[in-house]
Amino acid sequence: MDNESRGPEPAYGIRTTGAGTPGGSPYAFPPAEAPAGPDAEPVGTSLVTRLLGYLVALLLGALFGVLGTIVHQITFSVAGLFDLPIGLAIALPAELLLLIGLRMSFVTRLPAVLAGVGLVGMTALLALPSPGGSVLIPEGVLGYCWLLGSTLVAVVVLAWPRLGGARSATK
Repeated sequence: MDNESRGPEPAYGIRTTGAGTPGGSPYAFPPAEAPAGPDAEPVGTSLVTRLLGYLVALLLGALFGVLGTIVHQITFSVAGLFDLPIGLAIALPAELLLLIGLRMSFVTRLPAVLAGVGLVGMTALLALPSPGGSVLIPEGVLGYCWLLGSTLVAVVVLAWPRLGGARSATK
């Protein structure tokens, strides 16, 4: 094509017209490709990506279960009168926020379910006595609050109906 059919050459040597046409600007971006039909897979939802996300959710739940089991016994004495269970006050809301975040971030409940399984599973595993006889979750108010509270938080968050958050790509 000659220069007259393309129009005048713009300043700085960058052509802004004719993008995507034969003989158009070499600097133009190709047109974005739209998914082909309603059954097309949205970007970032390949099988490998989903499986990796599920694995990360399971490992996060297990990590929160281990950390919560370790810190739930931490208390703070208030003037020698009584002890505040700050470890439990940190561990249960952290678990709650993890599960709510997973519920809101994903379209399905599966990542939150896997995180809940990892959390409750590690908590139950660490509640058992070790071969040496030591126990990470001793009998007592704090131990029972952590065991029952973590399970109750997981069940309530997972059973709660969907109110908002991520929407399906087809809607």
